[in-house]
Amino acid sequence: MRSLMASALLCACACSAQGGELMASAAKRSITPDLKSGRPVYMAGFGTGRAATGVHDDLWVRCVALSTGEKPLVICAADSIGLLWEDVQKIRAGAPRATVIVAATHVHEGPDTMGLWGPKQGVSGIDEAYNALLVARAVEAIQECLSTLRPATATLAGVTPKDVDGYFDDSRPPVVHDPQILALAVNDMRRARIATLVNWTNHPETLGSKNTLITADWPAGLTARLESLEGGLVVYVNGAVGGMQSPLGAKIVDPKTKKPAPAETFRFAEAVGEYVAEHVHSALHDARAVTLDTITYREKLVQIPVANAGFLMAAQAGLFKGRQSMDGGNTKAPVGYLRLSGQGVPQLEVALIPGEMYPELSVGGVVKDPGADFPEAPVERPIKSMLTAPYKMLFGLANDEIGYIIPKVQWDEKPPFTFGARKRWYGEVNSVGPEAAPVIAQAVEELVKASGKP
Repeated sequence: MRSLMASALLCACACSAQGGELMASAAKRSITPDLKSGRPVYMAGFGTGRAATGVHDDLWVRCVALSTGEKPLVICAADSIGLLWEDVQKIRAGAPRATVIVAATHVHEGPDTMGLWGPKQGVSGIDEAYNALLVARAVEAIQECLSTLRPATATLAGVTPKDVDGYFDDSRPPVVHDPQILALAVNDMRRARIATLVNWTNHPETLGSKNTLITADWPAGLTARLESLEGGLVVYVNGAVGGMQSPLGAKIVDPKTKKPAPAETFRFAEAVGEYVAEHVHSALHDARAVTLDTITYREKLVQIPVANAGFLMAAQAGLFKGRQSMDGGNTKAPVGYLRLSGQGVPQLEVALIPGEMYPELSVGGVVKDPGADFPEAPVERPIKSMLTAPYKMLFGLANDEIGYIIPKVQWDEKPPFTFGARKRWYGEVNSVGPEAAPVIAQAVEELVKASGKP
């Protein structure tokens, strides 16, 4: 039996900046593709052959920087389906003075940056010029952050709205959500907002598979509304979005009309984003400032066996264009842990997950079913149960995108299928394999333990 200690710690890095005054800054850059370049822009997230015909709203890479010592931390969120580890490394190489985290919002209405949604099946959709532009713009935003750091105060807030479950249409049992909306706000010494970091779980795919206009989807509504309410720059990072956490199919009421929001429309997308913005605004109004004087970040590169024949074939066919190496039937992915503390007390902890984790791996709720392929597999410890700070975030699609991360005991490719299903569930087809969850969960636990007390 393969030991999970071969979670395969291939490399580890740790940094801690402590004891200093909190400094913060924020910056953004447009990563909207040029549709006049003469090259088709294939949109990611649904099927192949979906070429963009126009731009509804811009795509952005948004960054917030925090510093309490020599090496600043920069958290960036890109309006992208996902960024592979190799492109994240290029961004980091452009900003060696900082600890850089890059997450993708997982928008399904932007360019294919991974290679799986090209003109037809088996043909990559990656435009190297666009990926290079995204990398360059991210580096520009990071460098602006590093040059504009200034003294700041911080506020943390979290809220779980009573009606939040109505904003998800979970298509696979067990029905579990990670519903809490979390926010970190940083103000300058004149109390003007620098940035608001928002963490919530849901797929940005409200426009559906027929839309051909570039858009950031519902996060565009979130950022526009919250920036109008609070000022500063809003940086949105997705969470445990697997399993399927999606607003498609959800029945929500448009607060402007008091009627159901029309499905797969831009108004539906705006309504979802504005819902999140209003709750963040309300939660921050009732929150108190916290002291942050220590930033701790640890990361390790883990090795995960790839059991997905489709992914292996995609790599061999060059769909990833040299990214996402699967040599020897394995792939490598970074797992991270971030802690913000004040006066020796953790205030915010963040687990950084390189893909789309099922929410039952974040907050618990795994259900064993005899129809599963590994019905006796140990249940992974929920990620957020490993964290002890009053505020706990999970960044999905952080620094990589390896696909769905499914509890091993719920892995279900072969009949009989779980929960009495007549056919296989959606999920495994876009996952590297059943070992991803146990390897990643163990890696997070090891990183938390290695970080010790503040």
